Amino acid sequence: MISAHDISVKIADKTLVEAISCDIAQGDYLCIVGPNGSGKSTFLKTLIAILPIHQGKLTIDSRPISQFSHKKLARLISYVPQNGGNHLSFTVDDYVRMARYSHHHVFSEWQSYDHDIVENALDITECQPFRHRKMSTLSGGECQRVMIAAALAQDTPVLILDEPTAFLDPHHQVAVHQLIRKLNQQHHKTIIEVTHDINHAAQHSKHVLALLDGKCLWHGPAEQFLNAERLQQLYQQAFVFIKHPRYDRLIALADES
Repeated sequence: MISAHDISVKIADKTLVEAISCDIAQGDYLCIVGPNGSGKSTFLKTLIAILPIHQGKLTIDSRPISQFSHKKLARLISYVPQNGGNHLSFTVDDYVRMARYSHHHVFSEWQSYDHDIVENALDITECQPFRHRKMSTLSGGECQRVMIAAALAQDTPVLILDEPTAFLDPHHQVAVHQLIRKLNQQHHKTIIEVTHDINHAAQHSKHVLALLDGKCLWHGPAEQFLNAERLQQLYQQAFVFIKHPRYDRLIALADES
């Protein structure tokens, strides 16, 4: 579905990502991990044409991304940014409804299916109870659910999320990750997620892309990601490993000794 081949991005004379390659199939769940400044968010922004590609080839359904208008791209890929929308003065309902913009033009009218898609997005994300509240009144967890609801209302096959659980408490982290897995497994959305939670990436995604200094350190099946030498190289930090008591997979813990 999405194919990146030797993608490099430069701003001024600084190379932010270099020679990154990966294929993301329909229905995949890719987690992108790496230390701060490794190029994770930069790579995401190339996938939605916010940042231009300096070198390499990026295709969606075998077509170069340059052939897609911004509106056409917005019908294929929705993006949940890292910063929440709780500084906005819109109501939840208005914010989610605005996500239908890519399916309309200046003179088109709101249709019954637009209403149905918005209602479904609010239902799936459990935002109905506070749909008439202002975004500025929401908690971090509520706001993140609204951002995901808007991405669903955009009605795209691909959802890109940049650190969707940043700044959330453990309860809301779990709730957001459960929602994302539901969208992938039950609603067949292709998920591309940047995360600092390496155990979440290893346990719940399908593939992991590990970036270091703007380059691909490792890309492969999620269950093979947790490796002592690899994590030491990635984070300059030793880890210890234990078996998850419920899942038959390893958990990595930073070694503080």
